[in-house]
Amino acid sequence: MAALLLPLLLAFSARPGLAAQPASEKELGPKALKIVVADLKSADSDVREQAVRVLGEAGNKAAEGMLRDMLNDKDKYVRIAAARALWELGSPAGMKTIRAIIDDVPAQGPIPVTNDPLVQLRIISQNSIREKAIEAYAWMRGEKGADLLYKLKNDAYGPIRDTAARELARLGHDDELATFISALSDQDEAVRFEAATVLSRICHPAGAGPLAKLAAGDDSVRVRMAALDALACSPAKRDAEDVLLKLTDDDNPTIRYKAIAALGGIQDAKVKTKLFQISQDSKDIRVRIAAQKSLMLCGAQPDVSVVRDAMTAASPDTRLTALEVAASFPKDEALPVFAQGLDDPDTRVRLAAALRVLRLAGRS
Repeated sequence: MAALLLPLLLAFSARPGLAAQPASEKELGPKALKIVVADLKSADSDVREQAVRVLGEAGNKAAEGMLRDMLNDKDKYVRIAAARALWELGSPAGMKTIRAIIDDVPAQGPIPVTNDPLVQLRIISQNSIREKAIEAYAWMRGEKGADLLYKLKNDAYGPIRDTAARELARLGHDDELATFISALSDQDEAVRFEAATVLSRICHPAGAGPLAKLAAGDDSVRVRMAALDALACSPAKRDAEDVLLKLTDDDNPTIRYKAIAALGGIQDAKVKTKLFQISQDSKDIRVRIAAQKSLMLCGAQPDVSVVRDAMTAASPDTRLTALEVAASFPKDEALPVFAQGLDDPDTRVRLAAALRVLRLAGRS
């Protein structure tokens, strides 16, 4: 790993004009990289997976050697993350790894064997890994991966068939998409919830109207929340603007929070005014930073003081949101926030800050 790290360190230290930049910025790049590389060696596979994702999202091709090495990780989720990260850097080196995991179909033995609880758990685990690999494959290949997805709709296992259908819907295939949208009006609460949850993962513009209706008045709180999550990433969320604005005053605090988050990106004076009011009036830092993020996505300049307050919040999720907002700041205002994140006690926050620093260094 040390040999693979050297080219990446050199890539950052050799960037034109870097020596003329403030000492804090010169130091943050290598510090961020060392945090990521240290986490690649973590005994916790979740941490290794997060670190791998950071290397891909940072966009520096000098990381390719390390990522190829991670294709041999003992944990398959880490291998999948490495394949995706390599693809982001322009390398298809991980495609064979992805296909091997997808094709590793659990054996279907005699009924007395497959009814054994331990065997069933192993099948569930193996198929969960296959689902993750299918998601990665569809993301990497796009429409070129549709043929395999259609084949997987005939897989022996229901969760795999569902995953293939979901990914086809994400790619915009009408039949699959229509199935999920029609399920939003099903009489069964569980079906409505699953349909909204799927749409929150594929982020397609279709379905904004039915989702707004669910968010506004479904009898189930969990269905309303799933609908808001789906609206939050929908390119057609503007169609639900009035509903979202109303829900920012809902009696349920989680509904209010999710409505605030869903308003992000809607270019409308009413939305900006409402978000600004929330960011100024709320005493809950989680709500204030969520409003700031939505304002940022609407094209408004976030409040530096709110971000600084959020970086001292007890919740790591709040600190993560603060880092997202800080990424829109000018460099001299963003760097102190990122530096604070690099020393955060939470692994996710440290790695998120490292990603921001590495991206900043990559643009220098």
